[in-house]
Formats: sequence, structure tokens, C-alpha cells
Amino acid sequence: MATATRASIGENYLQTYLYKNVLENFEPNLRFYELADAPMVDDGYGTVAWAKPSKLTVTPTNAALDEGTTPTSTSFAYSVVTATPTQYGLYVELSDRLLHAAPTRILENAGVELANNLGRIVDQVIQTEVMGGSNIVYAGDATSRATLAAGDTISSAHLRKAQIKLRASDAPDFDGYYVAVMHPLVAGDLRAETNGEYVEFAKYATPDRLFSGEVGAIHGVRVVESSNVQSFSSTVTVYPTLVVGRGAYGVTEWSSLEAIYKPLGSGTDPLDQRATIGVKIDFAAKRLQEDAMVRIESAATAV
Repeated sequence: MATATRASIGENYLQTYLYKNVLENFEPNLRFYELADAPMVDDGYGTVAWAKPSKLTVTPTNAALDEGTTPTSTSFAYSVVTATPTQYGLYVELSDRLLHAAPTRILENAGVELANNLGRIVDQVIQTEVMGGSNIVYAGDATSRATLAAGDTISSAHLRKAQIKLRASDAPDFDGYYVAVMHPLVAGDLRAETNGEYVEFAKYATPDRLFSGEVGAIHGVRVVESSNVQSFSSTVTVYPTLVVGRGAYGVTEWSSLEAIYKPLGSGTDPLDQRATIGVKIDFAAKRLQEDAMVRIESAATAV
């Protein structure tokens, strides 16, 4: 007697039950935008500029007045930093048949993923600009990125050195603290130190988290984690940690992140066969104060 089984019943007879709630794509915490000086540009301007007055350095000797004699005037000027926007955008195209047959909220899901992707792009564009700063501290005995070795991981001494550099430059802080944005692997090396200098957020005397993603503090520097920190390829994988003060860099928008939906039949779609959903933004990032940022370059311990 032949017994019908799952294997023999026939191809495509058994159906797959699709759970309507889709699985979540894990997203990194994006930290660089919130630390920037971020003006919004009005319509009618194609470039944004930040003006910086020259710092006067007249000495007491030169400022001393001779009775009845008019002194020589002091020169004064501005330096101007400019930024021109770049527009970024992406979209997906969905057929009419897919929209009608999709068992999940496909437009909503696509919109969320597009926005997440563009958010990561914005974060990476900011990093490309700010990681080009000239104040660099190398871990271990390294004197350049190429000389970093696998054991040259971050320590509290590097953050102390960065904090001293910023204080010595009179860089403005955030309510008494500078901020370090680092990869979780780098933060793991910092927490692995046994000297007790690193203080986790939960152990703050007054747990007043100033920044999203803040996990601790050391030597007047608040530590913020982000897995979206971009590494450098060298003799080892190099992870930059950016330690910044207030006003170190600027991010300016000509238009905020915008979601755009074109229903079936839009544009050159005479048979209502295609719909699109997309996102775009028009913005620029610019380093403003080199003396308000220090980049620590180190290796990191894999887990």
C-alpha cells in the first residue's frame, strides 16, 4: 500500500506560512551628527560659511601706552571656512503585482530600510571629513598608522593625552567634558584596563547621561560607542577614536532627510506598473576648529 508523504505528495503542494512581522535588521548607533554645529541653510544660498575672527596676541609690552602718544593700531581680520552641499539619495522600485501580492507591509519596510541606509551614509560622510584632522595620537610606540601593531590598543593614557591637548588649546567642552566616539571593540580594550580609572555610566555619582550611546567617562572625557565608526586598512586594521570639543566641526543641511513616494502611474508609467519610494538629503560636513579635535588611532582586540 502506497502511503502519501510530504516528499511524495507533489511539488508546490505544501505551502509556506510567512509570519507577517518581518525580522529586524540591526542598525548601528550613529553618533557624529549630534556632536556637530548644525545650522539649517535658508533657500537662496548655495554655500554656507563660518567666519572666525583673528585671535589678537598683543603683549603687555606692546599694549603699554606712552603719555600723549597715539599707539599703532592692531590688525584685525576674519578667516572663512566654506562648505558646499552634496545631495545623496536612493530609492527602490516595486511592481504593481508585487504590491498587490506582498504578504508584508512592503512599502513601510522598504521606507525604513532606505532611511536607515541613508542615515549610515550621512554618518560616514561626516567621518570622512572629521577623520582628516591633523591632531593625531598613535597607540603604543607607533609613530604613524603604518607602524601600528596588533598589540597597540587604546588605553586611558591616550584619552588623558587627548584631553590635555584639548584643554591646552582652550577648546570649548560640553558641560565640562569632551566626548570620545569609539568603536565597541576599542571601548572593550578600554574597559579591560584594571587600574580602575574608567567609570561606567551606571556608576556615575550623578548619572546624567549627556549623549546617546554614552557608556562611561575617564579623565574628563565621556565615552560614546558606535559600531559605524569606519576603520582604516593598514598593516593591521586601524580604528580611529575621535575626541572632540564643542564646535569642532559643522554639519549643515540645505534640506532635511526627505522621504518621497511615487504611486503607480507616476511619471513615465502609462500602465500603472511601477511605484517607487526613496529618500534624499542635501548636506555638507566641514572641520571648523582643528584644535578642538584629536584623533586616536589604535588596533583593537577581536572577540
